[in-house]
Parts: sequence; C-alpha cells; structure tokens
Amino acid sequence: MDAKHYFDVEAYFRKLCDANRLARAESFRFCTCSGIESLQEPLQRFARDKAFFCVDDINDGSITRGQGGVFYKHRTITVFLMRRYTFNDEPSRLHALSVCRRLMNQLLSKLIVDAEDLENELVYLDTANVMCRELGQYFLNGCTGLYFMIDISEPVDLVYASEEWQS
Repeated sequence: MDAKHYFDVEAYFRKLCDANRLARAESFRFCTCSGIESLQEPLQRFARDKAFFCVDDINDGSITRGQGGVFYKHRTITVFLMRRYTFNDEPSRLHALSVCRRLMNQLLSKLIVDAEDLENELVYLDTANVMCRELGQYFLNGCTGLYFMIDISEPVDLVYASEEWQS
C-alpha cells in the first residue's frame, strides 16, 4: 500500500480465513457480498456450505485532510460471519452463534497484532473502536451470525499533476 494504492481488504481477509484454525475446522468459506441487503454469494452457496466468512466488497468512506496537509481516505470495512444451524432448534442456533463470536474475537486479536506491526500495511487500521452486531434470530431461516465493522484511514495522494489535464 502507498498513497496511490489502497490496502487490498479482500486478499487480507481471505488469507485470515484460510489461516485460522477455527474457521477451517468449522468449514467457513470465504466469499464477498455487496452489503447486508445483497448477500448474493452466501445465498447461492447456502445449500452446500455451512459457514460463511463474507467481506463486503463495497465500503463507504470520506477523504479528509490531516495534520500537515496530508489527505486520508477513511474506509469502513464490514465482515460477516454466518453459520447455518438446524432450523427451529434453539441450542443449535446458539451453538452456531457462539462459533461466530469466537471466530470474531480471534480475528480481532489478529487485527490488533497486525495493526501494531509497523512493517505491514495495517498501521492505519483503527482497532480502538470496532462496531459489531449480531444478526437476529429470523435473519435467514437456519442461519445466524454477526458482522463487525472496522475503519482504516490510508494516506491518499491528491497532488495536482498538470500533465493529467488538457488546457
């Protein structure tokens, strides 16, 4: 990552999904979606996969000027962790939700470690305040989970280059 290229969120979280022992043991499959209203990939794979590690491929953000005149692109990254359970079986639902909670905690602990490593691309990750929300009991019949949102503020190059413009 540099001031002209943004951090590749999808590649980073795909790597975390592949490397996490709990995600592997519980058969979480990495996928992407376009927000909670459009969980297209998990829904397409719902019949054959039992757990989903889904990264939102769109994100809201803003560009702000920081101290010293440096501009930053603030992005909010959303990760959904969802697991199927036996429909109308509350203990099964609570177990599935528990797995998602444990996985989220493991992911957050990894994000904190990575954000404190000054030699990687995650030094701009804001791990001090992570919003999370569990999905309701009737979100999808036979599927429960949660999502968390984490902010990243990356420097962005907004230096005017006259050669990019016609007179």
